[in-house]
Amino acid sequence: MKVMLFAILDHVGATEELLRDLSKEGYNGTVIDTVGMHHVLPKFTEKGSAAVSLANLVDDLPKGNLTLFIIIEEEKLETLKNKIREATGNFSDVKGGMFVLPLVSVEGTF
Repeated sequence: MKVMLFAILDHVGATEELLRDLSKEGYNGTVIDTVGMHHVLPKFTEKGSAAVSLANLVDDLPKGNLTLFIIIEEEKLETLKNKIREATGNFSDVKGGMFVLPLVSVEGTF
């Protein structure tokens, strides 16, 4: 059975290195730039509000996340998860997380 692994990771150098390593090892997936709610919500203020968000004033806030989707055979999943854990220091060096969903039907060339 195939499953889909989602990994949401802070966009830092170690994340880019992980993606390069996974690609070299033959893993293929889709990566999209994403932004966590905690980075977006401070930018919204109520209409007419005099409040200014610090997030709008500071240039060095994290720029966002990378979300990785990989469809993989279930028996290869634990190896991939371990590679992600190692590269992120169990999500303490690189913040983020991962989860897996079973796929009922898959078509195409993944």
